[in-house]
Amino acid sequence: MAQILDNLRNDGLPSLVVVPPSRPLRRTAAGTLEVVPEFATESPAYYATSRAFEAMERWNSRNDSSKIETVVFDLPLLGMDDPADKSTPNSVLRAMARSLDPEAG
Repeated sequence: MAQILDNLRNDGLPSLVVVPPSRPLRRTAAGTLEVVPEFATESPAYYATSRAFEAMERWNSRNDSSKIETVVFDLPLLGMDDPADKSTPNSVLRAMARSLDPEAG
């Protein structure tokens, strides 16, 4: 689940910050962490972006006075500024398209 927090930094960015989630993890018998199998094939970027958009939709349906109307993707902060990486931007685009048109899936 994504977290939605007040932006208290007075940095000129929107008043709310959406913190995207990582894929669910579990501890193995050896004590290491691994992605829960049913999410292992889902792109981390797709998982985070789609869950963030779901959280924003829920937020907007419950809050009349403080709607999320602007989304700023800070690519370096999200680790998505590698020019050689084509998979991450494509996964984010797919999640955005699904949010705008759920039939696009």
